[in-house]
Amino acid sequence: MAELPEALPVVELTTDEVERLSGRLQEEARGAKRSQGKQQRWILIGAGSRREAAVIRTTAAMARRIVGQRRKEITERNVEALVDLYLEGEKRAEVDGELEQDNAELRARYLLEVPTFTAAEIHELMHGSQLRNPSEPASRWRREKRVFAVRGGRAQLFPRFQFAEGNPLPVIKEVLKRLPDDMTPWQIAFWFRSGNGWLDGKSPEEALGDEDGVLNAADRLREPAVG
Repeated sequence: MAELPEALPVVELTTDEVERLSGRLQEEARGAKRSQGKQQRWILIGAGSRREAAVIRTTAAMARRIVGQRRKEITERNVEALVDLYLEGEKRAEVDGELEQDNAELRARYLLEVPTFTAAEIHELMHGSQLRNPSEPASRWRREKRVFAVRGGRAQLFPRFQFAEGNPLPVIKEVLKRLPDDMTPWQIAFWFRSGNGWLDGKSPEEALGDEDGVLNAADRLREPAVG
């Protein structure tokens, strides 16, 4: 039976110990504090070789990304749970953070005000009930970024303004291609519905007939903020 590797020596540094580090390490520590916007805790990890040190650095970076993603997923689940509560008329759940509550209210209002299709409804509109998979073609269109969908409960809901006679409007694909890659489906939905200064106050949803104008408004989101 293979022996277990020895535990790595790990020491948590105090504030005074961090201040006594070399100039280069102190500069890196101060830079990390500025970038994170909050006080950091520092640990010293011993490595038996350069290769082991490289593995430790890679693992630490990966762990940080995972923690950040998990926080994002937890927040998203909280918001989705609140949306369900608002739509069902139940008592508001007590959760930490007014932002999640405000976000949930906006999503619930959106789903009440904006007509949407389910994938099955699009399937029925396009093909009747002949095909076996009722999620097609809507799911394929979403994967191809020809349309976008927002989640309502367990269903993906496709805002109807994206379609004409059941088919995706070509301009939607072009807009989605130009919007920033990190926009979530809900951010895209609110962008389409919000008044836009580049469209004389109209929302992109209202201005789809002005294809050049809507594409220009989408391009503007990729420009760096000034001021």
